[in-house]
Amino acid sequence: MTSTPAAVNEMLDFILAAKRAVVLSHTNPDADAYGSQCGMAAGLRLLGLTVSTHNESGFISRYAVIPGASEVTKGDPPPLGPDDLLVVCDCGALERVGDSLISYVKSAKRVLNIDHHNSNTEFGHLNFVVDGASSTSELVFDLLKAAEGRVGRHDVISAQASACLLAGIIGDTGSFRYPSTTPKTFRVAAELMERGARPDLLTQELFANHSLPAIKLQAEALTNISIQNGGAFAEVIVTQEMLKRLGADLLDADSLAERARDIEGVRVAALFKQDVDMWRVSLRSRLGAVDVAAVAQSFGGGGHKPAAAFRWRKDLESLKQELRRKVTEALAAKHA
Repeated sequence: MTSTPAAVNEMLDFILAAKRAVVLSHTNPDADAYGSQCGMAAGLRLLGLTVSTHNESGFISRYAVIPGASEVTKGDPPPLGPDDLLVVCDCGALERVGDSLISYVKSAKRVLNIDHHNSNTEFGHLNFVVDGASSTSELVFDLLKAAEGRVGRHDVISAQASACLLAGIIGDTGSFRYPSTTPKTFRVAAELMERGARPDLLTQELFANHSLPAIKLQAEALTNISIQNGGAFAEVIVTQEMLKRLGADLLDADSLAERARDIEGVRVAALFKQDVDMWRVSLRSRLGAVDVAAVAQSFGGGGHKPAAAFRWRKDLESLKQELRRKVTEALAAKHA
């Protein structure tokens, strides 16, 4: 993957020569998507660029603690001139920007792709992609820190940008619990705190602020959990009927894949979320038991070895049968 100092310098050349930028992140954004996007936008503004932020899903209120997230718009981004920048954050493939924005990215003349997924297809004209980095937010920190060195300033990563980037790091490391957390990740987090970010506020709002319908949804889904493969594989299902009956939404189910994975003996967990016209499947693996990114890729998705996702547009029973088969094969291959 492209992550050399020369690549960073070339990106800085593009950034410092531009006057306007549009920053995108993946559809159905999480903390790292918003954090890297909004942190990058805040830094670019302090470098003198006019910046707008867009996402196919727009603003999701549960991430309101991330500065700038409420300003991310759902409508069509503005037309791009030949010297304008399009920055795409946290997208492992072009398709992750969402169907409505694919043609927009393809038409751009200067696309900067910043990401940490091992499935990244390097679709940008310039790619800052580091497989194994804790988060895209950590990479945005690296890029903005390099920009500070280039312009001889120490204010490009402001308190606002720092809060965005620390939120993204906390979100994608599960509060520093996942294997992608490195000594460098802690050093970056410490500097972001020194620049004004508050982990106490961020963690409270990101992880400990659930509605009553969300708690009821999680309780019902976990009560009906299915354990396969002699206890090694857990399945959790959230249907549209459950959401409507309980007054919850799909985002209220997001933590269920981790909850299922954390059951004693479980090595792989799958969360099936029924959307309007598809099933959204989240996969989690305990301590590298299975490369779930490879499993997700076989369904047209992607992600990281311990956490990945894909979409399925057929019926649930055929989905469960196919996924059980592939997880069984992956577990057997790991211990062959």
